[in-house]
Amino acid sequence: MTDDINEGQILMGPSDVCALLGIKESTLRKYALILQDAGYKFHVNDKGQRGYFQNDVIVLKRFMEIKQSSDMTLEQAAEAVMAWVRQSNMAVSVIEKKTESERYNDDIQALKEMVAKQNELLKELMMRLDQQQKYIEENLKKRDELLMQSLKESMETRKMIAAAKEEEGKKKGFWARLFGK
Repeated sequence: MTDDINEGQILMGPSDVCALLGIKESTLRKYALILQDAGYKFHVNDKGQRGYFQNDVIVLKRFMEIKQSSDMTLEQAAEAVMAWVRQSNMAVSVIEKKTESERYNDDIQALKEMVAKQNELLKELMMRLDQQQKYIEENLKKRDELLMQSLKESMETRKMIAAAKEEEGKKKGFWARLFGK
């Protein structure tokens, strides 16, 4: 079966197929392996588990009919079913396992996108850190300037007070200075 034929069909598990065909799961497994050896392709997921579509069930049913109605071995019955599949133009399931590189392409792409987003976030964080550093440096510079200005004003005020006291001391007379009045 091709993907187009299987599209829209329900993928059945082994227990569903066993119920439809009236066989045990071990028998289904055995029949599926024999048909695969003869060239029939079943759907296999990433974990290696088989899934069955409607056409697969028809092929299995035909295999069981041929096996029961003639004195053929299972391998001969499988070859007869494959001839019937080819003759009746029934598409053979060609759903193959993805190669390792194909299987991981989506994951690799997702990781690349995530790395790109993280790089963008890192750039944004670096810009913010730079801005924050500039802000801190500017504020420290302003604070230092204000502190220096305050110190200068304080020194000037002290000098003025000292000068005023000295001048006041000169204005007092000799006797006032002597007796501390």
